[in-house]
Amino acid sequence: MNQVEMQPIRPLPNRDSDWSRDWNLYKPFWEGTREGKLFVQECTATGKKIWPPRFLSPYEPGSEVKWVEVGTRGVIYTFNIVHRSFYPYFNDQVPYALVVVDVGDGVRFLGNTVGMDPTKVKIGMEMEAVFEKVDDEVTLVQWKPVNGGN
Repeated sequence: MNQVEMQPIRPLPNRDSDWSRDWNLYKPFWEGTREGKLFVQECTATGKKIWPPRFLSPYEPGSEVKWVEVGTRGVIYTFNIVHRSFYPYFNDQVPYALVVVDVGDGVRFLGNTVGMDPTKVKIGMEMEAVFEKVDDEVTLVQWKPVNGGN
């Protein structure tokens, strides 16, 4: 009997997930990633950046928030090298590095590294965003070292 090998499903954000009520809250972010750009909210009263997005500004009660573009380069604020997969999709990808990249103004994004040995990751390393189109709605943000990590 011929067995069909099942490929593990990749975990992705989607409208049907438990956080679907927030899909519209993140909509400008996802639209930006499809264009290779990063957008965050900004408090209109204080000018402070807000990430992750909120329905109201955490800096000034009652003030509005607007979406603004931020840079796609930053430095590693902290990281973790993952050696054990807790989801079948990642079984063949360990070890890999998860990084928190500070792009300035208090904005930090979490993502995987690409194009580098995960054991070479270090705090302060300059990184740039890489946009991986998964489907028509989701483009993931991952990070690669600027100048190959040199």
